[in-house]
Amino acid sequence: SVDKCCSSNTERKNCIEMAGNEVMQLQRRLAMDDSDTGRHSREFQPLSKTRKAQTFAGDAQSLAHLRRRFERSNFVSTRQEAVKKLSRRTPSVGKAYVVIVDAFSTGACLAYEAAKRGYGLIHVLSLEPSDELANMVPAHLRGALEWSKTLHVDLSIPMHQGAKKLADQLEKLIELHDGRLAAIFPGAETGVKLADYLSACIAENPENFGTTKLATNGTRLTEARRNKSEMGDAVRKAGVRAVRQLKATTWKPVQNWLANDWQLFDDHTECQLIVKPMESAGSDGVTLCHSPADVRNAIHNLVGSINGLGQTNEGVLVQEFLSGTEYVIDGVSRDNIHKVVAIWEYDRRPTNGAGFVLHGQKLLSGEHPVVQKLVPYAAKVLTALDLKYGPSHMEVKLTPHPDPKTRAENPQITDPCLVEVGARCHGAEGFWISIADDACGRNQCVAACEAYLDPNSFDKLPPLPPAPLYNAACIKYLLTHKRGLLKSIHPKALETITQLESYRGHEIFIKVGADVIPTKDCFSWAGCVKLVNPTDEGLQRDYNIIEQLCLDGLWDITE
Repeated sequence: SVDKCCSSNTERKNCIEMAGNEVMQLQRRLAMDDSDTGRHSREFQPLSKTRKAQTFAGDAQSLAHLRRRFERSNFVSTRQEAVKKLSRRTPSVGKAYVVIVDAFSTGACLAYEAAKRGYGLIHVLSLEPSDELANMVPAHLRGALEWSKTLHVDLSIPMHQGAKKLADQLEKLIELHDGRLAAIFPGAETGVKLADYLSACIAENPENFGTTKLATNGTRLTEARRNKSEMGDAVRKAGVRAVRQLKATTWKPVQNWLANDWQLFDDHTECQLIVKPMESAGSDGVTLCHSPADVRNAIHNLVGSINGLGQTNEGVLVQEFLSGTEYVIDGVSRDNIHKVVAIWEYDRRPTNGAGFVLHGQKLLSGEHPVVQKLVPYAAKVLTALDLKYGPSHMEVKLTPHPDPKTRAENPQITDPCLVEVGARCHGAEGFWISIADDACGRNQCVAACEAYLDPNSFDKLPPLPPAPLYNAACIKYLLTHKRGLLKSIHPKALETITQLESYRGHEIFIKVGADVIPTKDCFSWAGCVKLVNPTDEGLQRDYNIIEQLCLDGLWDITE
């Protein structure tokens, strides 16, 4: 915490000054010519030496969070450079507005970026408000975003009717204040469908909303952009490889599929198959099955249960197991022109009885060998799904070649295969944003705003991440490996983490005195740490130290 690194008011003020300087340096760096692909000119300094406060979603945003933390401790900074909380906004004459559908997780960061550009914010909710969803707003933005208007979709009528009803409300709001509607953003996974329906409805008569054109992906393939079963079908129909799968709500059709397509006739025949909810996120409910009996049990456990997004699992997907390394491609699109802002390599491993626990994710440069396979493939997937506008968060595996003959002749040949894609920004509450800035000089939230709101800036946006990266960077997730009561978080172990050369900030998600469970998906992470280092070797060294502390030393859990 800031109190641990700053023991006096003078030191706290110095900390604010240093962070203010970081903001100015960031602004100068982002103003550099886009063609500059070299490393940052400023000397890399470990956070423990600079005494810079913990950051969360970027330098400027972090100052607002820092200011509020000081206020809670009866210390108030008077520096004008500190980012101020966004003032309460009311609809004003002639103002341009953006609609964010479900501004949870990184959707709140997207709203913040639009507000910094002077746009009024209108929040549309596709679900009933809940504590679970409210907790998905990044901590530094809770209470910082002020909405000109908040609207709720009518859940008692079909979605297309609900979208029309919302469009009528928005039209009256825009007309009343002589404003204009600039864009409709999907803020979180839950908002993808409604954002499509609402934007398509308004795009039919954009002049009623003060504009000549409104970006929309339409509704023809909305279900394919949200439902994982239809997603795979649409991609395969376009001649692009996607995982083999079957959608089901009961065991019987799956049993027939396993027998006919996989020659699995016995309950205990060894195999490797995945069962997952049709709509969820973050590996929630994803189950690796080793026999048809495991598949049957997974279906029984998932269908009808509540997923991590608070929705009922109405069905499951049974999929082939894809071996190989998993990558994430974070892109933005405008008029069917696709650009890649960041590529992450996932560190997924079997852990705590779950098959695909994410331990961390590392940014890759535009010159990495996998880029030439991943990027053209990703563009084909986006085109197949008719995703013409906005951000995308795509998970792809490089697997052994699907053709047995090719695989036998050259086992080193790999082939990209879609796991899934979200028609929204990278999630994780935006924790990754500042390290994306440090490594790539840009982040997906900024690029998404450019795609929707600033075509000239989008045109200047490079098609790939820089080569080389400005710094090596990753996120290390904090895992727990026991079930029980969290008695304490060992301060010495935590101090070891904060003193690492690569350390750039952390968040702890679990609370002392609470019951904890072994980490099996993103909803049971215990926390995360941001790491940035001038060398890959230094980054990996610090990553390994944190990994060991999670196993032994960081948590005091009574079973």
